[in-house]
Amino acid sequence: MFTFTKKADYALLALSFLASKPEGERVGPARIAAHYEIPVEMLAKVMQTLAKAGLVDGMAGPTGGYRLIREPVNISVRSVVEAVDGPLAIAQCWETSGGCPQASKCHLRGPLAKIQSELARLLAETSIADVMRTDYNHLGDRYADSTILSLAPVAGTSSNQ
Repeated sequence: MFTFTKKADYALLALSFLASKPEGERVGPARIAAHYEIPVEMLAKVMQTLAKAGLVDGMAGPTGGYRLIREPVNISVRSVVEAVDGPLAIAQCWETSGGCPQASKCHLRGPLAKIQSELARLLAETSIADVMRTDYNHLGDRYADSTILSLAPVAGTSSNQ
């Protein structure tokens, strides 16, 4: 099953939280962590990673915290996931630099490459602004609000659209 890591989940939540604040307002990780009831220590590390990736600006001190550097519409989910987890890889053969021992017999790499390419495209086309939306009408009738996060097709619709 494909799933985001906790780090990616927390990064997306944090960026959505920052995006909901007035432009330029700085928010500390403790406030974000309290809002979502997530571990502040892990979120603090995630926020440092996002700052190193150029997605947020961090400032220490009593008036410090983090703020978005770019507009939410200009921050892709892919850039967030790759910032905290590294390059996308839906199969272990993409994660190893020494090659795959099953490469000469494996028939999965081609179809998986297509799936990975489409997933990368979808994540690149989805912005933090999209993540913040509460309606999913822009996706058409293929996905229902309750199933959008699992990307499960709605019963009775074609999955070949």
